[in-house]
Amino acid sequence: MRRLRRPAVALGIGLVLGCSLLLPGAGFLQRLGIDVLLWLDRPLGWTSRPLPHRLPVAVVAIREETYRTPPLWNRPKIAWTPQLGATLDALNDGGAAVVGLDEIFPTTLDRRDLIEKYDRPLKQALAKIGPTGRIVLGFAQSGDVPVRPEQGQVTAVGGDRNLSPVNLHYDPDNVVRTYPAVMPRLDGGETVPTLAAELVARAGHAVPQGVSVIDFTIGPRDVPIYDFADLAACANAGQADFFRREFADRIVIIGPLLDVEDRHLTARRLLTEASDHDPAARCAQPLAPLTSTLSRSNMPGTLVHAIAALTFALGRAPQMLPPPAAAAVVGVASTALGALLFLLAPVWGLLALLGAAAAAVLASLLALGGGVVPPLVPLLLAFALTYTAIYVYRFVVEDRARRRVTHAFRHYLAPALVERLAEDPDGLTLVGETRPITIAFYDIAGFTDLSERLEDQPERLVEVVNGLLARVADAVERHGGYVDKFIGDSVMAVWGAPLPDPHGAEHAVAAGMDAFAALGRYNRTAMQDQGLPPLGLRAGINSGPAVVGNVGSPTRLNYTVLGDAVNLASRLEGANKLYGSQLMIGEATYRALPRRWLVRRLDYLAVKGKLRPVRVYEPIAPLVDATVEQVQAVRLFHAALALYYRRRFAKAADRFAELADTDPAAALYRDRARAYAQAPPPADWDRSFSLTTK
Repeated sequence: MRRLRRPAVALGIGLVLGCSLLLPGAGFLQRLGIDVLLWLDRPLGWTSRPLPHRLPVAVVAIREETYRTPPLWNRPKIAWTPQLGATLDALNDGGAAVVGLDEIFPTTLDRRDLIEKYDRPLKQALAKIGPTGRIVLGFAQSGDVPVRPEQGQVTAVGGDRNLSPVNLHYDPDNVVRTYPAVMPRLDGGETVPTLAAELVARAGHAVPQGVSVIDFTIGPRDVPIYDFADLAACANAGQADFFRREFADRIVIIGPLLDVEDRHLTARRLLTEASDHDPAARCAQPLAPLTSTLSRSNMPGTLVHAIAALTFALGRAPQMLPPPAAAAVVGVASTALGALLFLLAPVWGLLALLGAAAAAVLASLLALGGGVVPPLVPLLLAFALTYTAIYVYRFVVEDRARRRVTHAFRHYLAPALVERLAEDPDGLTLVGETRPITIAFYDIAGFTDLSERLEDQPERLVEVVNGLLARVADAVERHGGYVDKFIGDSVMAVWGAPLPDPHGAEHAVAAGMDAFAALGRYNRTAMQDQGLPPLGLRAGINSGPAVVGNVGSPTRLNYTVLGDAVNLASRLEGANKLYGSQLMIGEATYRALPRRWLVRRLDYLAVKGKLRPVRVYEPIAPLVDATVEQVQAVRLFHAALALYYRRRFAKAADRFAELADTDPAAALYRDRARAYAQAPPPADWDRSFSLTTK
């Protein structure tokens, strides 16, 4: 059922997110991705497309340098009209296709009470070029009253037919990314062509209808600019050849490129760059003052018009992906990501999300380089929403059953087993499997005496025993094992099931050492504080193949381990009584234990149910923690044991006697060796000791 529900949920999320691209305003989100892509592409250059060697658009710029150049230095801009007229004349004679003025002169000095006929050079130039249709003056629609050129200039140029608005078109975030072909008039009348669209149309190029995306892969430094003061001086000097060489058949836009005035945020707003740069060529002032080096995240309006004109003239307007196509891309991608996230944990799902986002960015860079505006931002938002929705769904709906299982069994089963059961409730069956495991049995020494002392206080007895068993269980689980069961005052623990553990032998021995350390602390605190005798702990550990699975009936199961390796671990725990040891391990565990442990060989035991004797060992400590005395004691014990196995019993007894005062196992061997010295074993003695007789 869950396998069928997951694809349906992923598909539903994809459909909802895809259809959101059909809503009004989705186009703005699609265009928003241009800003991100231009920023990401700066070191790559994937979105760049080659430009013609000679661009059809040029800018005559009023720059910071212009204000510092004589004769314009310290003169108000209203007094620049003679230089403007000379420059317009020179551009016209030089063969410019069309000239647009992005600088508005709404007032004039040409008045009887000021300087009569001061604007004659400008008006003469306008009257000369206006009838040809090769000049357009800009005006700004601001508030209820447009800001227009002074009426004498309008009359000279031929009236409103040679006027176009210089206003820019903004997205909802007040950023310029598009350029309309026409704008409505303030008076509510018919529309009027915008400045760049009118200039391109008059130059003989096709202008797309409606609102076009500006190709901001064209940057400020791609646009050829010329300094207005330099051109004015050049025109006054009669350098006609310069104007023919630089401006013939070009669309020329005259306007400000200043540090603080008329600047706008565009799709390049994430790129801090200088919009001003050295002129493409100079005519009269090659040693002009330095260009402004200030960098901005915004762009002069004149450059926006110029890049828009280049977009139209070169036919490079990026095409928006149609809403149905954008919806399909977002829907399919979100569905695919959602289906993948159902298979992954949240952390891996986050990596998949980041991978999908990276793939979307790379594909979008290639798309924008091909002239298509991809739905990058909607796609990234859809990915984030898909990730959130999938994992919220999994937590609220699917993990509800998981939490029920965890809550029901967490007090009865090992955490690892509860985790596996919660992941796949149907995965636990009565069918077993054979796998390599390590088993440990722990038993409390001194329990009988304690139970007799607390015979009249059963609650206190249970509290004391549970305190020690809890510390044993903590040590087991801290080292990756799980407590299979509590058997009275004993604990059975397993490594390698239900989850594999290739280092189970070492983990089991380390857990045993931690359990003994916890016992010492428990005796020094809880037992001593209550006036109770200290408790002891014995453990037997063995490794080997065992059957792992659920044992019981279909209504009541116990996940456990069965086999000869398990039985031997239990017998080793009991054998500690004979040798006075705390921890005894089988040969398979010893062989799996890294050599970084100090271990001594205890005996060669014949165990009930085993056809052949088994070697048993006692871990002492990790080598890094072992004392010099411990290492020396193990060496002496092994030397004495070698004499014992070579039937040199009298000498072995003397060696064991040196250790017997502090080592119960050495005392045991001392007594055995003395007995064998008096009555030697038979010639076929296999050196083993039988537990079945004890």
